[in-house]
Amino acid sequence: MSLFVVILNWNGKADTLACLESLQAAEGVDFRVIVCDNGSTDGSLTALADWARQRFGSNFRQLRSIDVEASSPALHERFFLIDNVANLGFAGGNNVGLRWALRDPACRHVWLLNNDTEVAPDALAQALARLAARSDMGLCGSTLVYAHDRQTVQAWGGSAYSRWSGRTRHLGAHSTLAQLPTSPAAVEAEMACVVGAAMLVRREWLETVGLLGESYFLYFEEMDWARRAAGRYSLGWAPRSIVFHKEGASIGTSAAGGSALSAYYLFRNRVRFAWRFNRTRWSVVLAFTLLDVAKLAARARWPQARAALRGTLQLARP
Repeated sequence: MSLFVVILNWNGKADTLACLESLQAAEGVDFRVIVCDNGSTDGSLTALADWARQRFGSNFRQLRSIDVEASSPALHERFFLIDNVANLGFAGGNNVGLRWALRDPACRHVWLLNNDTEVAPDALAQALARLAARSDMGLCGSTLVYAHDRQTVQAWGGSAYSRWSGRTRHLGAHSTLAQLPTSPAAVEAEMACVVGAAMLVRREWLETVGLLGESYFLYFEEMDWARRAAGRYSLGWAPRSIVFHKEGASIGTSAAGGSALSAYYLFRNRVRFAWRFNRTRWSVVLAFTLLDVAKLAARARWPQARAALRGTLQLARP
């Protein structure tokens, strides 16, 4: 039986190296690592290859995304660096790693991990234990904690979704580690998706549901993935699987928006997802989305407001 950790890098070599270093201290689980680089221009490939050669020697392999379908991971290889050549987005970049992991017939699980995370030593073992507790569970999230404030929670594994507004809400956001629920069941009942910063997935899910939806490019891929699995697999949360996330409290994940680019994709995909999976309320979601654009304008966040409006109107007439 084999387990792979897939990490996507794009011009973030320092964060990715810190993430990899934290994985070196992982306890109780044997795994192999796949880093996919989305066409970085900051020297990431060289830095990551140098790091891997120092630690894994002949057990390190570097390849390109076009080579993924032509070969398979060898049994002795522990670390893989895949050059995606271009920026394929969150889903496209991770899917290259997922395809490579699935080339190994012994692969049973894949842990998708953001490059801007650092993990507690038992984080992966805790997630595996929760996934093993229920045979119908196909995807399991971790407790995400802000890296700059290691007692404050970003999310209890997943997010809730409003079918009326199309907004998402991280469960447990801004609580403390001391407030973790004793049982994950109540939180899991509210989960519409597992937050993409840390997602442990079974091979059976990948073979049945498929890979991440690449048409989104950024945001709502996890929501789409979970919705496509509805009725076949449940979502889980491992409370004691602690993952420290460097993302800010509102870096493109709320109506306030982060960069103009993140606002564009967030608003575009909010409407896109609603059209695909929430069509009876799509016009209401569109109205709430335009209201949130107006809020950006009222706060004089003009670059974000213009980008959000472009994204919204792109799909206003699907």
